Amino acid sequence: MHSLKDRNGNTEAGVGESGKPVRLRIAHGARRPDPTSRERGASILMFALLVPVLFGSVALAIDFGHLLFERQHLSNALDAAALAGVTSLPNDPATAQSAALSYANSNDPGTVPTVKFWCVVGSTGATKTVASGQVPSVCDPGTVAGAKCNETICAIPCVAGSGHTCNSITVTASTDVPFAFAPVIGINTGNTGSLSSNACRGSCGAQSPNPMNVAIVADRTGSMSDADLSSLKSGIQSTLQTMTNTQQYVALGTIGRSSSTSGCITNPSGSQTSGPWLPVPFSNDYTTSATPPALNSSSNLVKGLQCLTHSGTGTSLASPMKSAARYLLGFDTNNLATLPTRSGTPRNAIILETDGQPNEPDVAGSTSVATPGDIGSSNGVTACNNLLAVAADAKARGILIVTVGYNLSTERCGGSGAYVRDVLAAAASPDSHGNPSTANSCTTAADISAENSDGDYFFCAGSGTALGPIFVSAINAISGNSHLIQIPS
Repeated sequence: MHSLKDRNGNTEAGVGESGKPVRLRIAHGARRPDPTSRERGASILMFALLVPVLFGSVALAIDFGHLLFERQHLSNALDAAALAGVTSLPNDPATAQSAALSYANSNDPGTVPTVKFWCVVGSTGATKTVASGQVPSVCDPGTVAGAKCNETICAIPCVAGSGHTCNSITVTASTDVPFAFAPVIGINTGNTGSLSSNACRGSCGAQSPNPMNVAIVADRTGSMSDADLSSLKSGIQSTLQTMTNTQQYVALGTIGRSSSTSGCITNPSGSQTSGPWLPVPFSNDYTTSATPPALNSSSNLVKGLQCLTHSGTGTSLASPMKSAARYLLGFDTNNLATLPTRSGTPRNAIILETDGQPNEPDVAGSTSVATPGDIGSSNGVTACNNLLAVAADAKARGILIVTVGYNLSTERCGGSGAYVRDVLAAAASPDSHGNPSTANSCTTAADISAENSDGDYFFCAGSGTALGPIFVSAINAISGNSHLIQIPS
């Protein structure tokens, strides 16, 4: 075929082999269609469509990460708020609530938490009910209705400010978190969800986790009736069941002295000047591993309590206090080095219970805990002052002192001096706020209830049956640390 070109140089027509003209019009420089160009166009379109989705996913990921951060921040703030509030329990729930709200807001501004109070006590174990003696000795919600229990603890709703003592607090809050990127896809905020933190002060009815060395000094002189002495022994034994024998080591002292002869380790010596004041050394085997803990009948401490009898002597106060302090501090040899080491620094504490004014022989000695030997006076006023001096020295050396007065409504030092209850209160350690422990008249049930729930370290009892719960309260007061807990569901 012979082609012809127009004046622009485009091939326009030609003559075929048959001689017939054939019209062609092929633009100069034209190319054939490329299929890959169509694929590139589709990819660009798909990418353009996916960009908002990808951007939205990244925005959600960034904002969701921020939401998780804010959730953890709120959780930390609530933990701090609960711990700040619980330090004022059980004696000042109004301050507890105020401190919790203030602390939560300062750590997470804008947070408006709610506050709820509980009385947390021990559980019976598998039956999951409130353990006997825990209410009102540990705390007093007024009722056990609504208790939430697991095999270890029970949490009973507690209405603070209604005369009830609450030892636990729950702080609950949620927070809306504004999103920075997600609003482009229509999601403006997220929510942390409702979070709660629970804190408890004291042993909380369960086994106390903090290490302690406790010397219990119990009055078993003739002024205690048989029934009262039996109640005293039962009360101390039930108290041991609220403690952790791997963390709290307990020694037993008596007023009056014990005998060093064979047989019962607490046999009375019949003398106010011979025999040990603390016949039972520190023990860490007083309970079994059962839930709840059961008394170990093979323990010297348990056996010493069970065979405890009247001493038939007068009442000495300064000397047994001094002996207990020296034993705790190691000035007199103790057996702590033979027992397992515990983490942290154990708290040294003395719980001294008596039912009468001092009636002791004259014993020349020093009120300094560092100086060995007894101190005694037949003058009741001097004897009480000796007790105060020994207690002051022991407290200065870091020993926490809890005193329990039994039926001490009118007894005075020497018959006409200070009330013995006031002396015992002054001998006790200051409360958690640094205020001196004080005593009211302890004559009526209302007086006793008020005294035993005022947050200080002096307690009083008007009957033998009250001694058990009071010893539990004393241990609860000693283990007054605050810790986060999980409220049973």
